[in-house]
Amino acid sequence: MALATLAVTLWKIQVPSFWRDEGATQSATQRSFADLIAMLGHVDVVHAAYYVLMWLEVQLAGHSELALRLPSALAMAAAAALITVTGRRLVSRRAGLAAGLTFAALPAVSWFAQDARPFAIETAAAAAASYFLVRLAGDDGRRRWAAWYAASLIALGLANVFGLLLIPAHAATLAAWRGHRHQPGLPLRWLRAVAIACVALLPLLAAAWAQRAQVGWLRPPGVSAALATGRLVGSAGLLLAAAVLTGTGLVLAALGHRLGTDWPARLPALCLPWLVGPPAILFLMSQVQPAYTFRYIVFCMPAAALLIGTGLAAAGRVTTAAGLVLIVLLALPFQLGERGPAGHTDNIRRLDQILAQYEHPGDAVLYPQGAGARSFAAAYPYGLARLNDVMLGESPARSDTIAGTDAPTQVVRGRLAGVRRVWVTENNVSWPGRPPELRGLPFRLVRNWRVSVSWLSLYEVRS
Repeated sequence: MALATLAVTLWKIQVPSFWRDEGATQSATQRSFADLIAMLGHVDVVHAAYYVLMWLEVQLAGHSELALRLPSALAMAAAAALITVTGRRLVSRRAGLAAGLTFAALPAVSWFAQDARPFAIETAAAAAASYFLVRLAGDDGRRRWAAWYAASLIALGLANVFGLLLIPAHAATLAAWRGHRHQPGLPLRWLRAVAIACVALLPLLAAAWAQRAQVGWLRPPGVSAALATGRLVGSAGLLLAAAVLTGTGLVLAALGHRLGTDWPARLPALCLPWLVGPPAILFLMSQVQPAYTFRYIVFCMPAAALLIGTGLAAAGRVTTAAGLVLIVLLALPFQLGERGPAGHTDNIRRLDQILAQYEHPGDAVLYPQGAGARSFAAAYPYGLARLNDVMLGESPARSDTIAGTDAPTQVVRGRLAGVRRVWVTENNVSWPGRPPELRGLPFRLVRNWRVSVSWLSLYEVRS
């Protein structure tokens, strides 16, 4: 399953343009190691382990799409392998195989496997922690599996601190497993492993809390965000088909008096808290301190794959194969869409290609939506990166930030006095407006380009 998932996720991995968050990864890894560590003291400490890993990666392989995204693809392949062995251990070989193949087919798996951000690694760590929990509750190697479980939780927290919401989900799993065969003292061993992981992560948690203003742009999630959790499986059609196939397998297993073997209670006791618990907890937390965004719950995808795969396997060999084919066919349009140049929403590569074609020496650039948009310039070494950034106050490395700081408006307008052509980028707007920095200055709009969710505008001094 690891190889199948790796093959799927490597397919056209270099086609989608870097998007704005991948630009942040580029910015972090384009500075010296000392500057990177200094930056983490001010921003993005939650991604510290990932940035260090990627800094090492780019020293070896460079800054291409393949180089930056390969660790994520490998992580999703590892997650598929762990899902397979978990399904095999809890249910059957066929269930594990079906779960692994289902995971490989899910569109969100490919999206995050082709994303130079830490969420695929977080998903693999969550799959590992759940597998080690199953082993911890088994008959063999109690101390060894407790150590591996603690290590996987540490890796999970290092990838994304919100991944630690898996811990209360696992607490619910252990409570549900009571009454089934389990080792005496299991709750105490589990608590000890959790305590070790939390103590090890305490400095990171404290630093992340100190930097919580970084997610100040988030708002409390509503109904639309709750419905969007269905993206863990896919589109509405794919979600419905998966639910029907899983339910069919469950019914057939019950009618055939195979429910205890084809759908053992220990499996939903593991998967349902994992699938539902972290999103629900994050939703509730975010009503007070907004922190919810979809990418913070992608580590729940393995739970969905395990449930769907087990349902398919319970329906019999022919139905398993037919169900998997149906899932692949329903997922295919979205898999193809994700692999287009604008598959990750932003198409920074196209913006830079336009600039490379039309820019003149001395051209300037404005980012009227703030310094965060400057991460677009870090994505590729041509285009935006080569323009004179008249809004830049301190550089990213000097300011210990991802995108640098903005200069005061008066300074920007003074710099514009010596410029004849200005490029402006705006994102997620229906139509670009004239930037405040250009008001009252003799610049006329020459042309607008629409590129995915971005606008690129060229202004020139009236002659």
